[in-house]
Amino acid sequence: MQIDYIIQKSRRRSISLQITDDKKVIIKAPVGTPDSMAIAFIKEKKDWIIKQISKVEDQTNLAKEMGLLSTDDIKALKKKAKVLIPQRVQYYASLSGITYNKIAIRLQKSRWGSCSREGNLNFNCLLVLMPLEILDSVVVHELCHRKYMNHSKAFYDEVLKIFPDYKRCDKWLKQNGGIYFKRIEEEE
Repeated sequence: MQIDYIIQKSRRRSISLQITDDKKVIIKAPVGTPDSMAIAFIKEKKDWIIKQISKVEDQTNLAKEMGLLSTDDIKALKKKAKVLIPQRVQYYASLSGITYNKIAIRLQKSRWGSCSREGNLNFNCLLVLMPLEILDSVVVHELCHRKYMNHSKAFYDEVLKIFPDYKRCDKWLKQNGGIYFKRIEEEE
C-alpha cells in the first residue's frame, strides 16, 4: 500500500502521526528532525497507519449511509441543541454544585465541547444527534473543567464521581464521533 505523507516540523518534543480525512499521513516532528527519521517512524507504524486509514474509510461510508447534513439540517440541530444542552448543563451543574457562565452552541468540525477560564461552556450542536448519555458525558466533562482546567487524575475522578459511566461513553465517542463530523456537507 502506497502511503502519502507530509512532514510538518515545529517546536515540539516528539514525533506524532495524524491521518486526514483524505487519507494522507501527517508526521509532526520537532524542528531539526532528519526526514529519514520521520520516514523510519512511518515504516515502524505502518500497521497502525493502515488500520487508521481503513477506519477513516469506514467512517466516511457510514456518514454517507446516515446522510449528509445540509445547512437547513444544521440550523434545525442548533435550534434543538439550544434547548436541550442548557437543560442538561443545568441538571448536572445543580447535581454537582458546579457553576458556569454562558453556554454557546456551535457547529465545530473537530471538538465536542470546551470550557474557558471565565466559565463559558461551548458545545457542538452535533451532540444532539447522539444518544443522550453521550451528550451528558460531554456536558459533565466540560463542567468538571470549572474545577480542574486540565486532564489530571483529580479531574477524571471528579468526572467519574458525577457520571460513573463516563469511560464507556468516552470510548463510544472516540469510536463513533468521527462519523458525525463527516456528515457535515462541505461548502463549495
